[in-house]
Amino acid sequence: MNVPYVRCVIREQIDRAESLKAEIPGSQRHAALERLAAECRGTLEGQSRLLEQAACLLDGDSDGGGDAAEALRVLKHCTRAIGEVEGYGMPPLHCQSGQAVFLNDVLSAMHREVGLPFPCPAVSCMSSEYYFVHPPTNTAHVPLSEAAFLLHMPDFYRELGHLLLDGSDRGAEYGPILDGVGGAVGAINEWYSRLASRMECDSAPAPMQDGVKWMWSRWRHVWIQEAFCDLFALFAAGPAYAYSNLHLVSKVDQDIHELKMLAKQDHPSGEARMRLLDIGMRLLGHGDDAARVGREWGTMAQFYGNPRPEYDNAFPSGLLQQIAAAVLPTFGRAGLRGYSGGGRASGGSGCDTVAGLLNEAWLGFWRDKDCGFRDMEKMMITRLAAVARRGAAAEIGRR
Repeated sequence: MNVPYVRCVIREQIDRAESLKAEIPGSQRHAALERLAAECRGTLEGQSRLLEQAACLLDGDSDGGGDAAEALRVLKHCTRAIGEVEGYGMPPLHCQSGQAVFLNDVLSAMHREVGLPFPCPAVSCMSSEYYFVHPPTNTAHVPLSEAAFLLHMPDFYRELGHLLLDGSDRGAEYGPILDGVGGAVGAINEWYSRLASRMECDSAPAPMQDGVKWMWSRWRHVWIQEAFCDLFALFAAGPAYAYSNLHLVSKVDQDIHELKMLAKQDHPSGEARMRLLDIGMRLLGHGDDAARVGREWGTMAQFYGNPRPEYDNAFPSGLLQQIAAAVLPTFGRAGLRGYSGGGRASGGSGCDTVAGLLNEAWLGFWRDKDCGFRDMEKMMITRLAAVARRGAAAEIGRR
């Protein structure tokens, strides 16, 4: 190992951490951004200390032995952590436009209304990948134009679901969440164990049996996470999330029956997710909205072809029913507050909550899908900003 080179690279990363720390703005325009700034500063300081310790390991290790190898391992770890701060933590801190502050207010209001047991993430409106969260920095990333439109804002709830699932091993308040996921995984295992046994008894061709094993693995390790987040968003936002997902699938899915067994498929198909949301809405008591979504979705789905023969094995309705039944009740048991009709289960009215306004916006869209909705949407954004600002002001008053 080239020990002098490793020492220079360690020095370079310490300098990078210090440079990034100097670029953190001194004043923030939102509480979530204040938390993010403190966390980024602490992370960078911590990585600098680790790198200094790694440099000490190199002293006297001229032959590149065990200490140098450990120093290189620490260097790789710290480089990744510093890169995460630079790539995901710094953009929200350097884009504190009026639109960004508005989105931080909206997400904070959503977070507070549901009663989530983790700090609200900070929002960056510089994403090139639609909506996503980065758990290590506790940040949410959305496209630049999202502050001017309402119909996809329910997707914020889905990303909060990812953070809820990511933290589910952290405390007793997450116990019901773990129980729900565990129950869903148990249903998956039972379903596919029976299916695999039946195929083996029937002497099904080896590729079919391998396909079932792949579906089983995908559900256990990947798709269950996505189904959990869809169900949480439905619980928290109500039918507005189902409408938003229909809107997204209609615009971007090339194949609503996606099933790519020779490639990494991170999400269930768009059609399967719509079926899961239909099941969830009915379990939550939103039957009228489920019927409306079903009608609109049926109109869109007719433009796509038929699925592959093995598709029903990948996304059986019976399994989706069991997953929804296992997961949805656990949110209430964990003390979270879901959308209920015109307002919150806690008694808030629709016009006083973010979820209520988003549902109102979607109903307005269905009433007037032509030119008139855009004018209504702009007025509702003004109302949403007022609701979100009241919540932000109340939070500042408590600090």
